[in-house]
Amino acid sequence: MKTVRTDRYDFVVCGGGVAGFSAAVAAARKGLSVALVERSGILGGTATCAGINQLLGGRKLDENGNHLRVVGGIFDELTDKLIAEGAAIEPNTVDPDFNPFGWYPRMASGISCNETALKIKMDDMCREAGVRVYFNTVICEADFSHARLSAVTVFNKDGFVRLEAESFADCTGDADVVAMCSLPFSKGRSEDGLMTPCSMEMHVEGVDAEALVGYQNEHQSPKLVEIIERLRRDGIWTFPSEIFVTVRLVEEDVFLVNTLRQTCIDGTCEEDVTRALMNGRRDCLKLFGIMKEYFPGFAHARIRKIADSLGVRETRRIHGVYTVSIEDALSGKRFPDTVAATTYNFDLPDPIRVSYDTMMGDARNPNATRKHVVIRLPYRALLPVGAENLIVAGRCISVDREVLGAARIIGPAMMTGQAAGTAAALAKGNFASVDTDLLRTTLWADGVLDPDTLPFSF
Repeated sequence: MKTVRTDRYDFVVCGGGVAGFSAAVAAARKGLSVALVERSGILGGTATCAGINQLLGGRKLDENGNHLRVVGGIFDELTDKLIAEGAAIEPNTVDPDFNPFGWYPRMASGISCNETALKIKMDDMCREAGVRVYFNTVICEADFSHARLSAVTVFNKDGFVRLEAESFADCTGDADVVAMCSLPFSKGRSEDGLMTPCSMEMHVEGVDAEALVGYQNEHQSPKLVEIIERLRRDGIWTFPSEIFVTVRLVEEDVFLVNTLRQTCIDGTCEEDVTRALMNGRRDCLKLFGIMKEYFPGFAHARIRKIADSLGVRETRRIHGVYTVSIEDALSGKRFPDTVAATTYNFDLPDPIRVSYDTMMGDARNPNATRKHVVIRLPYRALLPVGAENLIVAGRCISVDREVLGAARIIGPAMMTGQAAGTAAALAKGNFASVDTDLLRTTLWADGVLDPDTLPFSF
């Protein structure tokens, strides 16, 4: 392909979701020239394009009812700024006895935010750090040879542009660059390749929160299971989900509805994604009609938006220098090179039984075998086997499939992103050469919380 020009940087970050954003800002603040390539016209990925305006995984409810910080760094910086401006909800201000921000008290640890404010704040932080953002730009080709990535070719309105750099980060969520380099990865269940369902998010306004939460509290039914069971018996509810999932956003009458699931979808297959988007939008209209007629609080609601992108939970996972196993996770294993962690639940629903999770149970027994742990993520899990100058952050890092459900969440994704960007400043073109003691010391100095110091007993 004929390129119109070559742009050169110290560090090129592929993917402008929360992980890529964090990697780019962290690296630029360390003095690197940084390019951030994003296929859409906004930063944030799932948090913005897919409508997930509740930033999970950065706080955790302790036994005293406090939502403690468990990530720090760029996550806290971003969310604190939004909270200070009234564009996000501070979890510790939520009344646990009247909680429209989650179906259990612990779910209020998620930080509901205003989507527009989030987009602009991320823009501002990139601009202030000196990151060169390429919007509406897709990655077409990777120039990879002898374990080194020398350039990626991207396409936008200018034409084909070659981006050269000393080091690169794959923050695409789908490990697209890893796949282009023909590096090894896994995808889906080992027995059949199926992946956890995708979501189509809908925002509705005009919701009577008092009526909704009042019913949930009175009937001890946060997910309206008994209503859905009755509607299914009557032939009205035909969706695969057995639960209704909704959380309030910043405005008192605006709720995010995260109920619909698209099954048997491969998020790396264009045809599957197109089908899921079309079916998802149609399903949103059907669900909304049911909500208005049968669910408390929605009689006068209106659709504010249906997300433009799917909420994809699972696609490729790289084969890293180290893979975090489910045994590591359940035992709370500590690593000498831990750079991130997740304290979130195991959350990877069954590909077909969408309201069931092997680690979490189902609608009638939601706690099942789940065990709350601090899952530490070592630096080596960010390093794809066979590449010297490529690092990965976000949900495609090297973990067992069962661990992915906890590691894919926004808080830990931003934590791995900040680690990747900081490592780029130390790597000198070879990520394996990074002094991980220095990397960790630098991260903690930059406000990232050392997982080994979290005030939990695991």
